Amino acid sequence: MCLVVGFTIVVIVVLSSVLWFRTLRAADQIDLLLNISFKLGIQRFVLRRPVLHNLSLANGRTLLMPRAFLKYSIDEVLKLDIRHDDIIVSSYMKAGTTWVSEIVWLICHNADTVAAKQSSVHRRFVYVEALDHQGFGCGLQTIEKLPEERRRYIKTHLPFELLPNELQRSGKGKMIYVARNPKDLCVSLYHFYKMVVTGLPEPGTWSEFLSNFCRSNVAYGSWFRHVEKYWQVYQERKDTMYFVTYENLKKDLKEEVKKLAGFLEKELSDEEIDRIVRHCTFANLSVNQNANYSEADASGVMDFKISKFMRKGEVGDWKNYFTINQNDEFDRMFQERTKDWTLKFEFDPSN
Repeated sequence: MCLVVGFTIVVIVVLSSVLWFRTLRAADQIDLLLNISFKLGIQRFVLRRPVLHNLSLANGRTLLMPRAFLKYSIDEVLKLDIRHDDIIVSSYMKAGTTWVSEIVWLICHNADTVAAKQSSVHRRFVYVEALDHQGFGCGLQTIEKLPEERRRYIKTHLPFELLPNELQRSGKGKMIYVARNPKDLCVSLYHFYKMVVTGLPEPGTWSEFLSNFCRSNVAYGSWFRHVEKYWQVYQERKDTMYFVTYENLKKDLKEEVKKLAGFLEKELSDEEIDRIVRHCTFANLSVNQNANYSEADASGVMDFKISKFMRKGEVGDWKNYFTINQNDEFDRMFQERTKDWTLKFEFDPSN
């Protein structure tokens, strides 16, 4: 009798759990499963290297996206309400997102470098297309739950067409877009693919990866489409959008910090500006555990033995990877794809 009662209770509990689980939206279901996998230590089996997911866009084209980020969260991202005081940092992958996020957070917090060193930047500046789970940190659910009195700091690699609908329509909040020359970006992205244990497919050889990059066969699709669309929007929204290049940040970090502070309508003293600049040099951020993603290495999401998240940070490192033929072919493609652009990039600081 006791066995029958016990078995019945177990069945009721299991069925109730299944029914409750099915009431959750897809993003929260996946978030729960990810948290369980990390607690059980089986995340590498759950988050194995995937084939990139083909996402259909409203204009008829498709876009390759990392499934772990977007397959279950994109609908929720599009529906996200945008607040007037939201700050959004957007860029293509490996264009300087973390760098600018740290700068912006410090500007808005009066250059409080002590507080910045007490919490990881990916918890202070949250990826909207990610989900909340122990391996990555904060994501969409964190953004949704922040109370009205807390300013939200959001970062994303999404193309403009996949930003929250309200943001696309109204330009609410403040947006900073970071662009980087595609040669250095491609090299950095190649090393990132190699060191990310979960969430992205194997990159193959450098030659294979470069070919995929040129054919937009990488996560987040075409670098050219990504940058061009944001540049076009920037021409229409200069009061609520700031456009900065990685190369200009490297060339004169202090001047760019001043410009960003002006855009964010934040008055800082010279001493506060200097403190931000010192804190945000590449050398300092690369050894700062709350900026260099060492937490992701410890959780098994990234493997720092293969490469560091902040690897070199140089302008012109592409020359150590591109062959003469690869460079010539890339230049021809770049000139054709950008012939109508007013946006210019620096590829070699020695020139």
